[in-house]
Amino acid sequence: GWGGVHPFAGGGSAMPATPVTSYWPGWDIARGVALRSDGVSGYTLDGWGGVHPFGGAPSVVATSYWPGWDIAAAIVLSGNSSGYVLDGWGGLHPFAASGTAMPPTPTLTGYWAGSDIAHGVALLPGGLSGYTLDGYGGLHPFAGGGATMPAEPPGASHWSGWDIARGVALRSDGVSGYTLDGWGGVHPFGGAPSVVVTGYWPGWDIVRGLV
Repeated sequence: GWGGVHPFAGGGSAMPATPVTSYWPGWDIARGVALRSDGVSGYTLDGWGGVHPFGGAPSVVATSYWPGWDIAAAIVLSGNSSGYVLDGWGGLHPFAASGTAMPPTPTLTGYWAGSDIAHGVALLPGGLSGYTLDGYGGLHPFAGGGATMPAEPPGASHWSGWDIARGVALRSDGVSGYTLDGWGGVHPFGGAPSVVVTGYWPGWDIVRGLV
């Protein structure tokens, strides 16, 4: 939450080094992280919408910033140095490094003005369409730049009236994946197989990310 990026590794993999450019000791304001294709550099997102490089990634220009308002919810990369910031109302805001094309602003099927309920975003292959996740578990298609609007995937878990969904990840087929609840439950949709989780905290909204 202070902006630290902490390496982990398994199966004999080398532990990466991840120097950060922004750190806020004592302030729980970091909201997301996205890795570039090199696996060692990327961007962190602060709650005001700031996008901060680490590990040698280039600086970017963001199209939206909300100083003093902790409303930025998630970050996703559509290219090595470009992508989108998701705000809590469901808006998607492009960003890009200098010399990199700015992603197109997408058409949304889910937007909740005044309600901080959007929590996750996942891109389909191609980086111009995908899904946002609301806190009740709903998956809402979006598309831009001439990309086809995807269909809402079947089988997603829903918690009507309960803001407990926290993350979404797509599988390589682009039509199936998993949603995450705040207790640590991982829920398949679109035909993805069920999984066994190693951490689950019933009654404690403590889990925040899925990859």
